[in-house]
Amino acid sequence: MLGALLDGTTSPGVFLWRGRPDRDVTAMAAEAGWDVLRLDTREARSREDFYDAVEKDWALPAWFGRNLDALWDVLGDRVTGSTLIIWDGADAFASVDPDLASMVLGVLRDAVSQADRLAVLLRRTPGVSAEPMMLSGLDGLL
Repeated sequence: MLGALLDGTTSPGVFLWRGRPDRDVTAMAAEAGWDVLRLDTREARSREDFYDAVEKDWALPAWFGRNLDALWDVLGDRVTGSTLIIWDGADAFASVDPDLASMVLGVLRDAVSQADRLAVLLRRTPGVSAEPMMLSGLDGLL
């Protein structure tokens, strides 16, 4: 199914990754001509940790606003052409701060609906059960 997303057969959206955890999704996306933004919040234990991860993983300047409006603005700046956001640890972060995780997913869904070719791939953290909000409103499973 990932191949169908990358070749345009499947419409972009927000997806839960069900594939092998060791599969090199970044390389597959790059080979298909997609830009990749990685976000790893597996170790995030607070809102500050979440925004630290965004700032670090996306190489943002220190003046990044560290709020949902700033996240939206960054997406508008960073998403050009076909872009795949791979979010490792979304489920783990949802167990720490379900409200913020839900709001971030809302921002990502809105960004997907506004962009020409933006997809988000949520990769589960081993040993963490996905929060119900993580599964609601997903466009599908890959």
